[in-house]
Amino acid sequence: MLSLISPHRFGREQGGNFASVFALSLIPMLALGGFGIDYGTNLAVQAKAQNAVDATILTLGKLQTSVTDDELQRKADLQVRSLLIDSRVQSMAVTAKRDVDTIRVQLTGTTPATLTKIMGFRSLPLRVSGTVKRGTGNLEVALVLDNTGSMKGAKLTNLKAAANDLVGSMFAEVDPAKPNSLKMAVVPFSMTVNIGSAYAKSAWMDTDAKSSIHKEVFAVKDATANRFTLFGNMKVNWAGCVESRPYPYDVREAPPTIATPDTLYVPFFAPDESDQDNDRVNDYMNDYPSGTWNQSSNDRTRQSQIAKYAKNSINVSASSTQAGTGYRYGPNSGCEIQPLTRLTASKATVTDAINAMTIIGDTNIAMGLLWGWHVLSPNAPFSDGVAYTDEKTQKFAILMTDGANQTATAASDNRSYYSGIGFVWANRLGTTSNDMAARTAAMDARTAELCTNMKAAGIQIYTVRVEVSQGTSDLLKNCASSPTMFYDVQNSANLTEVFRSIGSSINELRIYK
Repeated sequence: MLSLISPHRFGREQGGNFASVFALSLIPMLALGGFGIDYGTNLAVQAKAQNAVDATILTLGKLQTSVTDDELQRKADLQVRSLLIDSRVQSMAVTAKRDVDTIRVQLTGTTPATLTKIMGFRSLPLRVSGTVKRGTGNLEVALVLDNTGSMKGAKLTNLKAAANDLVGSMFAEVDPAKPNSLKMAVVPFSMTVNIGSAYAKSAWMDTDAKSSIHKEVFAVKDATANRFTLFGNMKVNWAGCVESRPYPYDVREAPPTIATPDTLYVPFFAPDESDQDNDRVNDYMNDYPSGTWNQSSNDRTRQSQIAKYAKNSINVSASSTQAGTGYRYGPNSGCEIQPLTRLTASKATVTDAINAMTIIGDTNIAMGLLWGWHVLSPNAPFSDGVAYTDEKTQKFAILMTDGANQTATAASDNRSYYSGIGFVWANRLGTTSNDMAARTAAMDARTAELCTNMKAAGIQIYTVRVEVSQGTSDLLKNCASSPTMFYDVQNSANLTEVFRSIGSSINELRIYK
């Protein structure tokens, strides 16, 4: 006989089976959910670990090449552990290995398992790594340094210390197998730049008086008004300073060529000022040769005479200095700063140039910066820099100044002191104003245009403003290649720290992951 099962009994049996099946299926469900949680935790820790390793390799990449492998390992382990403080990391191990210019840091460890223990997992593996390659490219660096009168005393002392520290640290990074991978130049500047008297006969100097500014202070406009000839007539050596080229060549790299005379460099020549000007500044000989009739009473006319340079003697001692400016009398008046030093791979040459720096004169930032460009350029006058298209080389200019652009007013008929832009009445700035602010504004405009042109050529510019409490920092801030490359230093004692920061920044630009 067929036996029937009671519906109540069937329900009890079905319920028991469902509970058993549900209980059994819950285990993998919990394991799967737990794995998701544990895996998520592992990923979060892994991201933190990667950040710690990345920061560490960048630090290691900046270390000097002389650091030993053991020291490299110690620094890597210390920094990673200090950056990755997380209780979820277990059995952490950090290794650092170096292969020529490449440094690799690896972190291994585990993160704990929770619900995935049901599946037999006690932990999940943790492994991250990072690689940094020290830049194998070359550096060309120009130090464009303010040597004006306001740098006297502690500021000049601190500048020399900071610049020497920078040079020492950068040359310490040079691979002995690649001695030319770093070249540096030094360009001291004031209201002029001294390029060195050895270049008097160079093709890019205006030896034949062709530039439109060569004769502007002389009454005679023929070949006899050649500044080099006048130096020779006085038996005085040209000291090596040059004047600013006419616009737009004062803000452009344009190589000097006789085909475009205004691109040539004119030797600095401070004229003998009128004997009859009661406020004369640089009066060093009689205005006319003895016996000259019909002498003019106009101060600028008397000043512009050239016959005196061949026939009259200098009537002041070579050591005499002018009141107020501190310049020596004569055609080289104001050219007492040290000559620039061209790009060189010699650390000693660079440090010697820094230590020899002296201070004198007003501030013409554009003059210094343009010669900073010239020393980095592959073009004339020096042609020392590699081509701008050379992908293996980076070019930097580090500009430091403690003041605003300035060409001071004077009570003399010239209304200014003679400088690298001549007398202000010559209008090389685009203004003949007697107002100092107007003159500074004109010089600032030229400087800003020059900065733009240099950056467009691929030169990276750092700017350092030292102990300036008045005016705005906008000019130097905008001149820098980025906001982080401008430094406003309120105490020159901090210059070494700032220059170290610049050196580290340049080095960091050579590191890539």
